[in-house]
Amino acid sequence: MQQLALSFEPGLAQRYRDLRECFASCVYQRGLGRVAAAVDEKPSNLSAMLSGDRNLDTAIIERYMQHFEDTTPALYMAARWLTCAEQRQRQALAELPEVVARLNRLMDAAGKGAS
Repeated sequence: MQQLALSFEPGLAQRYRDLRECFASCVYQRGLGRVAAAVDEKPSNLSAMLSGDRNLDTAIIERYMQHFEDTTPALYMAARWLTCAEQRQRQALAELPEVVARLNRLMDAAGKGAS
């Protein structure tokens, strides 16, 4: 039996509202026309799918991942649905120092920092 080990990008599941938004981000990073050609769709049809005006077929996402060798949509789904509550809590706790540091910088910039 082989065990699957997944390494999640921190915050991937929190960065996007849903799979459609994650996939749209991937598409626009590479260019709508380029991706549309690779997945055999018209740019206007793909754009409508990404905006939610049309149904987004998962086969399109699979063709995208195969063509561009970008597994971000699959990793998003795994991070969103395969992590346990304890793992999500550890991830949230690990992100706190960065959030607090950013909040302190913002407070200093606003002139409200602790002196």
